[in-house]
Amino acid sequence: MTFKNKMMRIRIDDINPDGNGVGRAENGIVVFVPQTAPGDLCDVLIIKETSGYLVGKMIDLVSPSEHRTPVSCPVYSRCGSCCFLHLSEEYENAKKREIVRNAFLHIAKMDVPVEETRSFAMAGYRNKVVYPLSYDGQSAVFGYYARHSHAVVQHECCPLQDTRFSAVASFVCRLANELHIPIWNESASSGILRFVSMRKNRAGRICVTLVASKRFKEENALAKSLIGRFQDIQSVFLNINSVPGNAILGEKTVLLSGESDFYDSLCGRRFKISPASFYQIHPDCAESLYNTAAELLNLSHGDILLDLYCGIGSVGLSIVDDSQKLFGVEIVPDAVSDAWENASGNGRSEVNTHFICADASIGIALCQKLFGHPSAIIVDPPRKGLSNETISLISGSGSEKVLYISCNPASLARDVSALCSDHYRIGRIIPFNMFPRTGHVETVVLLSRKNIDDHLEFTWTTDDFGKKEKSKCF
Repeated sequence: MTFKNKMMRIRIDDINPDGNGVGRAENGIVVFVPQTAPGDLCDVLIIKETSGYLVGKMIDLVSPSEHRTPVSCPVYSRCGSCCFLHLSEEYENAKKREIVRNAFLHIAKMDVPVEETRSFAMAGYRNKVVYPLSYDGQSAVFGYYARHSHAVVQHECCPLQDTRFSAVASFVCRLANELHIPIWNESASSGILRFVSMRKNRAGRICVTLVASKRFKEENALAKSLIGRFQDIQSVFLNINSVPGNAILGEKTVLLSGESDFYDSLCGRRFKISPASFYQIHPDCAESLYNTAAELLNLSHGDILLDLYCGIGSVGLSIVDDSQKLFGVEIVPDAVSDAWENASGNGRSEVNTHFICADASIGIALCQKLFGHPSAIIVDPPRKGLSNETISLISGSGSEKVLYISCNPASLARDVSALCSDHYRIGRIIPFNMFPRTGHVETVVLLSRKNIDDHLEFTWTTDDFGKKEKSKCF
């Protein structure tokens, strides 16, 4: 029996991190329906059929869920930027807590307590955007990619960001048209202007980075026009990325106009941020997360903190005091340069602080050589998580505490399970809604080194048989 192009009345029971409601057809097969909410009763047209599931399009909302909220974005149905905009704040936060808990339950096979999601501003929070540029046949346009596509969905203003960002991008497109600057064509791998990236600080100043396939003669005119038009723009950079593909930034960045250094404040510290450096996009949430990290680690006089994947040093520098030593490891050269400046700018010296550009796996040995065995370790890896080598080195480091900051619950649960297999136990798990209205969640996990007589218990589940059994702290 085929289901494609058939209408069904579906009760939505759950929602996945992609924002697709989950229900079941009469025969029990799973049906995914975008932009529906748990509790919705809706008439659905089946548009895709596979051997394991169906995908439907909501035609009529028969009975809305109590978890729904009005949508403020006119392109929400097409844009791939966020997927929880139709859900209430309370439900979104509860769902993200559930996502983290389920990752530990199903991936790590650990039934562990997860605290309530800590949440802050749900709109206008983004301090950075990256707009892909496209050509609609008549002029340059900007927007975000459509879901599962690189087609650019134009918009006037995203509700998650500062309204000035879209005004700047619109002006860039207008100038590109007037100056006849070719827009990058992804399918043909031709053209010049590819992206407009913007970052703002808490003082309201903006740094613009234009991404192009090569240098072009109109670049200085474009940059000076931007600074002349928008008084809040402090700097305009040009990044060169000539390589086709999904990567946004290339290796070379040059200043076109304005000030070369861009700063922001967080946790009472001042941080320099280069265009290629990572910096959390939700400043209020990030500040709370860093303060929580300091409370959880509770460093003592003379302690040594090893900060792996340290970026510009914002986490470690927000935690340590003058009596404690900080050793940071980061693979991005510009970020390491920023970290050194940030250390100096916040009153630290090489006596108690050191940053290196290297892979995380060699950071422990270098820290031990320079400062000694780390008292505590922070890891904030990319979405893929930690390598097996890094996990092994952390386990054998002798560090009393490990603080794991993660944007991917799946790799987090996998890595924490490995760290807990021999040497550590879970202290606390705290989700943070760093990316409101998207399916992403930031999580902080405190791990403490086990003593030989520890008997902390967790519940393990065995999916194959549906049984549960107790196991001593691993």
